[in-house]
Amino acid sequence: MDFTFRKIAEGVNLYLYETDKFATVTVKVFIQNSLAPKTAAANALIPMVLVQGTKSYPTRMSLAREMESLYGCVLGADIDKIGERQVIEFYFDIVAPSLIPNGRQAFREGMAAFGELIAEPAVEGGVFCHDHFHKEKTNLIKMVDGLINNKQAYAVWQAVKNMCRDEPFGLYKYGERVQIEQLEPVPVYEHYRQMLQSNPIDIFAVGPNLRDVPELISSWPWERAAVKELPPVVVKEDVNEQEIWETQDVQQAVLVMGYRTAQRYLSPDYYGLLVANGILGAFPHSKLFINVREKASLAYYIDSSLEGSKGLLIVTAGIAPQTDRQAVDIVRRQIAEIQDGSITDDELARTKAGLISGIKKMLDDPGAIIDRNLIGIVHNELRSPQTVMDRIASVTKEQVQQGAQGLKLDTIYCLSGQKGET
Repeated sequence: MDFTFRKIAEGVNLYLYETDKFATVTVKVFIQNSLAPKTAAANALIPMVLVQGTKSYPTRMSLAREMESLYGCVLGADIDKIGERQVIEFYFDIVAPSLIPNGRQAFREGMAAFGELIAEPAVEGGVFCHDHFHKEKTNLIKMVDGLINNKQAYAVWQAVKNMCRDEPFGLYKYGERVQIEQLEPVPVYEHYRQMLQSNPIDIFAVGPNLRDVPELISSWPWERAAVKELPPVVVKEDVNEQEIWETQDVQQAVLVMGYRTAQRYLSPDYYGLLVANGILGAFPHSKLFINVREKASLAYYIDSSLEGSKGLLIVTAGIAPQTDRQAVDIVRRQIAEIQDGSITDDELARTKAGLISGIKKMLDDPGAIIDRNLIGIVHNELRSPQTVMDRIASVTKEQVQQGAQGLKLDTIYCLSGQKGET
């Protein structure tokens, strides 16, 4: 399964995957920007403001009514963080034109509204509508403040924030409260117009009969200038292990261990590292689940995840108070085992099967088919699902061991009702 490529404008790339497998057409637009202190909050607020209305449908209600008249099609916007890029995502989903009356016309009208959402939002006085802007600014502040109520997400974020305090990755994808409070409609609108003119833009469409898509997207009011080149990810070579304990009124402690890796998406050993992460903590048969949760009975949950763009591996566990040291020691031992090549045939086979099964399941969801390409567009190398499955299937124990060699513990963070022992 490969996407076909079309160039729409300078730095605006269109990828089409035409298939009769789905009863809908799904279109997503991604605008990339560097993750930076000056723009993180603005980038997070922009999609929230844009979905409030367009030039032709200036209120959220009028826009919703138009979508309902088009057989309940869906459009919206969000913010993603991929490595050290903030990506504004726009999405559009409609019943396949062949399945509804006047389907082609409905599709064209829906795509026109989608284009307005991106390029011609509702404005007053040449900038974002004051009411839309300040209402969503308040909502964004509430979202950022509300992170503390999700203890697991809060703990992971605090660990990453401290781990990458001098790197762009250490910025929260929604920005900081103080940054949000300073935002005003004029500079944020001007910032967004500049992004539309010069930032990399990638568009994906999945579904049956996509013949009208290139023409419709080309008709959107693109005003492109020279394409901005975004900086590569910051790679930290020297790692000095740190420990951070935070106390709050919590019944269950949350332990987070952040590792630096020597491999990233474009590295030759990337798939060895991907499988190593699976063996470590991505599945119920993984070493962390078996040894920390099942055998030692220390964790209510435990897993590991890989951020392949930045090159971080994060272990997260919900543990009983005062068991943090024991849990840390067992996690260290499991990683050391993989680095030493202590990997069973069963662990390797089940992990590769689990990773491949996850990709196959993703192929049943058009949105997921598109989203898996985000890391590819950030690194200018799209890989088909079959290519990824073939590379995973070919990984050997030696490659898993090699992939894990570069793991270095950077940060231990524990959120608990009492400070851990030193």
